[in-house]
Amino acid sequence: SNMKTSIFAVYILLLEYVYAELVDEKTPTFSYSEVTDDYLSSRYLVKFKKGSAMMGNIANAASPNKLFTRTSSGVKLSLPKEEIAVMDLDSINEVEYWETRDDVEAVELDTKVYLQAEQIPYGIKSVKALTLTDSDVSNRKVCIIDTGFDINHPDLTSDLNVVSGYTGSLTAGDWKEDGHGHGTHVAGTIAAIHNSDGVLGVNRNGELKLHIVKVFDKNGSWTWGSHLMSAVQECVDAGANVVNMSLGGSGYSSFAEGFFSSILENDNVLLVAAAGNHGNDMYSYPASFSSIMSVAAININNDIANFSQHNDEVDIAAPGVGVLSTLPLSVSSSGYGVYHGTSMSAPHVSGVAALVWSLYPEKTALEIRNVLEESAEDLGTLGRDNYYGHGLVRADLAAAMLDSGFTFSPTITPPACFDYPEGWHDSDGIKYDCNWYATSNNCEDFGDGWPHLGKTAQEACCACGGGNKSASTSSPTKSPTVSTKAPTFSTKGPTISTKSPSIPTSSPTSFPTPYPSNKPTNGPSEKPTIHPTESPSVFPSALPSAPPTKSPTKAPTKAPTKAPTK
Repeated sequence: SNMKTSIFAVYILLLEYVYAELVDEKTPTFSYSEVTDDYLSSRYLVKFKKGSAMMGNIANAASPNKLFTRTSSGVKLSLPKEEIAVMDLDSINEVEYWETRDDVEAVELDTKVYLQAEQIPYGIKSVKALTLTDSDVSNRKVCIIDTGFDINHPDLTSDLNVVSGYTGSLTAGDWKEDGHGHGTHVAGTIAAIHNSDGVLGVNRNGELKLHIVKVFDKNGSWTWGSHLMSAVQECVDAGANVVNMSLGGSGYSSFAEGFFSSILENDNVLLVAAAGNHGNDMYSYPASFSSIMSVAAININNDIANFSQHNDEVDIAAPGVGVLSTLPLSVSSSGYGVYHGTSMSAPHVSGVAALVWSLYPEKTALEIRNVLEESAEDLGTLGRDNYYGHGLVRADLAAAMLDSGFTFSPTITPPACFDYPEGWHDSDGIKYDCNWYATSNNCEDFGDGWPHLGKTAQEACCACGGGNKSASTSSPTKSPTVSTKAPTFSTKGPTISTKSPSIPTSSPTSFPTPYPSNKPTNGPSEKPTIHPTESPSVFPSALPSAPPTKSPTKAPTKAPTKAPTK
C-alpha cells in the first residue's frame, strides 16, 4: 500500500541518519537529505467507487451548496463530484481498513502544495550576507576547486564573461559539467542568483566572477597533492582573489606549506578550506596550513557539528549542517538538495570574503582574513577556541569593522595569541601545560580547574580561549559602527524554470578519504616528523573508511586528582 511504502521510506532514512550519527568515521564529509514531510502526514484522500452509500452519507453530512464540505468523524472535507473524502488516518491499521473496503477504489496521501518562491537558506541569513550590497562583486573572482559546475542550472550564471574554467591536461573533465554535484552545491552557496525562484547565495546578483578547476570526476575520486597545488596556481593565473577548497587529506608536505604561504603573501590571494569531518582533533590539509583559513561547521543553532574537526588551526566557523543549495539535474530532479559537512561551511566564508572585499578592494588578502576573524561572532569558549576558531563569520560585522577604521600590521599572520603566564602549567605539575590542554577535549574537560599562578587553563592557554592577546596588532583602533553599505537586489540573471525546489530523490556518491594525521612539530624547512606516504594526499573533504588515529598525542602520566569539573 501507499502507506506501507511511505513508512518504509521514512524507516530507511531514519536508519541512515542513526548510522551516520553513531559511526562518524563512516559518514561522508557531506551527507544528503531527501525526505519530505508529506511522508509524515496522517491526511489521506479516500476515493470511493461510484454510487457508494458511504460517500453519499459523507457528502450529505454538510451543506450541499459548498464545493468543499466539512464533516465530523475524522473527515476533513469532501469532493462529492470526484467521490473523494479527505480523512485523518492515524495508523497503518486505519489506512488498511479503508483500502480493503469493497466500496473504496483507492487511498492516497494528501500532499502539500507550496507557493512557488525563492528560498533563502539559513546559512545565508546566519552570516548576514543580505545586510550588505553586492553591487560591486564584479570586481572579485572566486576560484572553486571541486567536481565541476553545472552551467545549465537556472540559479547559476551561464555568462562566459562571468564564469570561466580550466581546460588543461590535468582537468578531470569538462568544467561546465558536474556529474557528482559537490562542486555545484558549493557554487550555489557562494553565488546562486536572486531570481525569485530556487535559492540565493551569499553573492546573488550573478556578477561575481567565478573560475572553475575540476580536479574530481563524477565519482568524487582522489587527486594528488601536487595536482591541488597546480590547481591553485591555475586559480592565481586566472586572476582569482579567493580560492575555495572543500576538500582535504591526511598528508603533510613542507613543499605544499611553503607554496600556500607564498600564494597568500606574494600573490595576494585568500585561501579557504574545509577543516575536515572526522570529529576529532587531528589535522587535515590543506586547511591546517597556517596560511589557509580552516573552516569548522556549525548548525542552525550555532552549535558545533559533531563531525567538525577541532584543533589549533581552526580559524573560523560557518553553517555546515543541513545546507540547502544547487545541484545538477543529473543528481537531483529538483535541482536542489541539502548537504552536511565542512565542505558546505567553507563556501560561506569564501562568499563572505568576496562580498566584503568587493566593498573595500584596496585591502589585501591578509587584511580581509584578519577582519573576518577579528569581527567573527564569538561562539563556544570566550575568545578563540579549537572548535569554533574565532567564531561565526559575519559579513555585517566585518564591514562595520572596516567602516570604523580598523587597522593592523599586514605582516603578522593571525591569530596573535600567547600563552600567559609564560611556561604556565596547572597545579598538578609541569606535564599538564598548555600543550597538554591543547589535545583532545582537555580544555573542555579540565580547563576550569587546577589553577596555578592564579589562572586556570581557560585563562592561561590560547588553545582554551585564554592567553595574552594584548600583543596582537590586529585590534581595531576604534569601535565598529553599523555599516552603511546597504544591500540592493539586482534583477539581472538568466531566465529560470518556474518549478519550485523540492527535496531531491537521489543521493550522491560519498567520498572515501583517509583519516587526518598529526601535524609535524617542526617547520617546513626541516624534515617533518611524520612523513608523507605514497598514498593519495588530497580528497574532497569526506570522512574516512577507517577509524582515525588515537588522540590526544600527549596523554597524562597520572590520573587527575579530582573529577573533571565539566
